[in-house]
Amino acid sequence: IYHYAIKRAEQPYLGFLMVIPLLSLFLLCIASRQKIDVQEFSLKKAKMLPLLLSIMLPVILGLIVHTYLFTTNLGSFLFVERNQLFFLLGIGLTIAAISAGLEEIIWRGYYQTRLRMLYSFNKTAIIIAFVWSIWHLPIAYFYKGYTNLLVGTLSYLMILFITSYLLSYLREWSGSVVPAALFHGLMNVFYFHDGIQIAIPLH
Repeated sequence: IYHYAIKRAEQPYLGFLMVIPLLSLFLLCIASRQKIDVQEFSLKKAKMLPLLLSIMLPVILGLIVHTYLFTTNLGSFLFVERNQLFFLLGIGLTIAAISAGLEEIIWRGYYQTRLRMLYSFNKTAIIIAFVWSIWHLPIAYFYKGYTNLLVGTLSYLMILFITSYLLSYLREWSGSVVPAALFHGLMNVFYFHDGIQIAIPLH
């Protein structure tokens, strides 16, 4: 419904999508008259190593893509001026991480906590990765503009599946949803975008 509505807007805003899982849980709990156990969101202090990796990996990945495109004269992926990198890092660690956190407290917090009562970590991570990838399917279809829709969409879903598995692993390893939120937010800023000045088509 949300995609149907914003597709007709002049400037579609996808950021609100991250709040929809949380709103869905609230509506479900109101309808079923159940109380929300905030502890299931896994908002706790995280272990230091997964916390650091959740920040470093997206930044390194983005810089690798940027360096490759820049050195092969295919354009700039992340920035034109170097000082813009600090601005991106600031956005990734604040606005992007907070908005991703609103999504992650459901997917990697509530959902993963509930599924882990029934399944092993591996099964849990695969179930979440499958549903999370499919949930992002309209983004590939409506907004990415792939020349070859089938190949582009399948590639996008595969990347999302791997990303989701990593998010679940960070949550499991750290005992907290915070590294998953940071990783997700920073990936959105440093990797999951179309580049600022690239001379190759998106597909």
